[in-house]
Amino acid sequence: MENQELVLEVADAILEMGGEDLTQCFGCGTCTGLCPWNLVAEFNVRGMIRTGMLGLDPPDPGDVWKCATCGYCVANCPRQVDIIGVFRSMRRMSAEMGSVPKTLRAMLGSQHDNGNPWGGKAEDRNAWTRGRDIPVYENGMEYAYYPCCTSCYDSENMKNSVALTEVLKASGVKYGLTPAEAVCCGDGVRETGDDELQATLAARNKGVFEERGIHKVVTSSPHCYNAFLKDYPKFDANIEPVHYAVLLAERLQTGDLKLSGKSSRKATYHDPCYLGRHNGIYDEPRQVLENIPGLEFTEMPRHRENAICCGGGGGGMFMEAETEQSMADIRVQEAVETGADTLVTACPYCYAMFSASIKSRNLDDRIEVKDLADLVREVL
Repeated sequence: MENQELVLEVADAILEMGGEDLTQCFGCGTCTGLCPWNLVAEFNVRGMIRTGMLGLDPPDPGDVWKCATCGYCVANCPRQVDIIGVFRSMRRMSAEMGSVPKTLRAMLGSQHDNGNPWGGKAEDRNAWTRGRDIPVYENGMEYAYYPCCTSCYDSENMKNSVALTEVLKASGVKYGLTPAEAVCCGDGVRETGDDELQATLAARNKGVFEERGIHKVVTSSPHCYNAFLKDYPKFDANIEPVHYAVLLAERLQTGDLKLSGKSSRKATYHDPCYLGRHNGIYDEPRQVLENIPGLEFTEMPRHRENAICCGGGGGGMFMEAETEQSMADIRVQEAVETGADTLVTACPYCYAMFSASIKSRNLDDRIEVKDLADLVREVL
């Protein structure tokens, strides 16, 4: 009887912590069969949900932290179970019991102390702009450019932030950078189960944006776009986000953005999970690529709705993983097999994950990862 009560308590706790869909699962196993983790390691999504329903500990407690929240299982679930929400609630339970991976503890600590996951000083958020003519947002400007923390603090991604500012300027967009007082959007901390910390970060951003009169925001990251679009309304934040790929496609269509150079690249495009599956933005990045003079474009066999994840979402960007357990390696290999010399993406996480994969596998002479904005900058 005591064990039965414990089972009910654990299952109820998962439901109360946001896993409302836990009881909707009928155990068909579609999620396990489709999860991209199973391309590199055994990962039983159905089994994890089942243990939650029964109030049992999973065989490997670390599995609850593996989910990259790519959404492939959710998109194909016949019962439309919010599997990501269930995993998020399980993570919240694990966190309350002190079972958080060491690398994620460091990331969350930096979010508390610095407002970013990279351990960078809060006042250095816009340090990448030093020596460059990049304005800070003022009332009357059309957009505020909100670069992802990864675009601000990760050296691999900083050049992509610079490239986007040049492309926005060439597009005739009246924009200004969000002030250094802005903090992380909180997407990553929410996916690790810390809703309270995301609410704190969102409140800070809301205050900064309202003080500056910021309403329309251009994001460099699909994760920031998703947070502003879907999470921030819960915090009464009046923000209208647009991912830069959508904005550039619009400017190319209106003729405000003109590309007079010529590319000699053969490129393939990776659909970021939070741009594609989570928000249905597939066409606009390809429209941008189609408008680049001279560019030869080819698709990978798994693309659009069927694209596999880079592994960076859901906190994966900040967790240590064995080299042989890398979805990024599989994706890079798929790009190489198309014959492309350039793997294009429009997400700082994907860019960092692919860049690391290419270096670790010594594929620098075969393929290069390129952010879409930087690719456009080459042909301005």
